Amino acid sequence: MKKKISYEIIIGILLVILGIGSAITAYILNFGKNAFSKGEWYIYLLYILGAVFIFIGACLLYRDYEIRKDVSNKINVRQMTLIAFQASITIILYYYAKFNLPFFPGWLDIQVSEIPALITSFIYGPGAGAMVIFIRFLVKLPGTMTVGVGEFADLVLGLSLVLISGIIYKKKHTFKGALLGLGIGVFVSTFLACILNWLVLIPAYINIAGFKIEQLIGMMSYIPSVTKDNFMLIYIFVGVLPFNLFRYVIVLALTIILYKKTHVVFDKIARR
Repeated sequence: MKKKISYEIIIGILLVILGIGSAITAYILNFGKNAFSKGEWYIYLLYILGAVFIFIGACLLYRDYEIRKDVSNKINVRQMTLIAFQASITIILYYYAKFNLPFFPGWLDIQVSEIPALITSFIYGPGAGAMVIFIRFLVKLPGTMTVGVGEFADLVLGLSLVLISGIIYKKKHTFKGALLGLGIGVFVSTFLACILNWLVLIPAYINIAGFKIEQLIGMMSYIPSVTKDNFMLIYIFVGVLPFNLFRYVIVLALTIILYKKTHVVFDKIARR
């Protein structure tokens, strides 16, 4: 007997298509313009809406898949409490456990706040890990110093890392599966970081948040050859790419170490 196509599949596919269409439209409207020229606000809105639509659509499609395969797990009250606890640890880590390194641009912080979300994703599923990242986003947003630009970037990159890692580990529930999930999550998140900085974040910092290109160049003074013309290229390949790989490798290693020590305790508490 064939299973009917659910509304979640239809809506999910439409949202993904709409999201991709929004991103492509924004790129076409902004095509050929210098990254530092004054952009229209709706360009960045289209990029942001595109990312949101794709994320929601993907979540609906994955939820429908879980229901059809009968692998969805109900989260009980104790598990919700532990998820909230992990979210609070994530927020504390974000604000109080970060630092800068002299060979990366000054506004890029080394921080490991994704670790509790990844552990939550491995224990209770990728949806629970995504909840931790989203709570971090909601808590950070009111105190934004970048008109929400930095918070949006953290949300997209955090969700990509946690969801990809959690989904792969759920399918391959072994140590190798965890390493594979984290490895692919790190690769995808690093790639997204480069694309987002190029197309959205740096232009938005300048045109929406009011940063000056001279300020950004000044914070990369450790590279004497940086100019307005080559800033974006050098920033992506000398700043964003190695920075994210370095940071995510630290997150990956600490997640593996801490997960092995905590998941048994969390499971026992949640099942009492």
